[in-house]
Amino acid sequence: MRAWIVVAVLFSVFCRQALADESPILLPNTTPRLARYLEQLPLKAQQEIARRFRPELSYDLIGSSPVPDAAGKAIVEIELSTESSRGVLVFLTSGSDARFLFLDDLPYRIPDRFRLSDAEKRTIALVFARYEKTEFKDRDWARMWFSRPSVMTSWQLQAYRELGMLPHDFGRPGYGP
Repeated sequence: MRAWIVVAVLFSVFCRQALADESPILLPNTTPRLARYLEQLPLKAQQEIARRFRPELSYDLIGSSPVPDAAGKAIVEIELSTESSRGVLVFLTSGSDARFLFLDDLPYRIPDRFRLSDAEKRTIALVFARYEKTEFKDRDWARMWFSRPSVMTSWQLQAYRELGMLPHDFGRPGYGP
């Protein structure tokens, strides 16, 4: 009888270990690029991000970038799509975990309820600006974003300047539309 108990305990330990090493089940509506990115993250971070996914939506990786002066932290932005709309999920990942920050149609509008550092806000804006720069190559950014009623946030303006999408003097008094 003791032998069976020992075998059962060893089998349950083996099964738990095997399941702990497995990646979370990703939904079929994630792109291969997003799936590859998630596989690089720690298991707990993968689970936190995948927990937000819904079967009726499609998901793609917009981009990620380390947060300057914050060892091991990175901002991850994931596009979600339905037939009629789009949004961006924003996460903050660390060496072992991920934290959902917010969902918006444009991640530049960082909700005030989150206490994010300036470096984290800047990184959020940079990740999305890089995506826009590669996705929409022929846009006149100055005309598009500074024409009313559109208003550019200070984080967005800084990111566009840094990526060369706008001249460094653009938006200052005496320069611009």
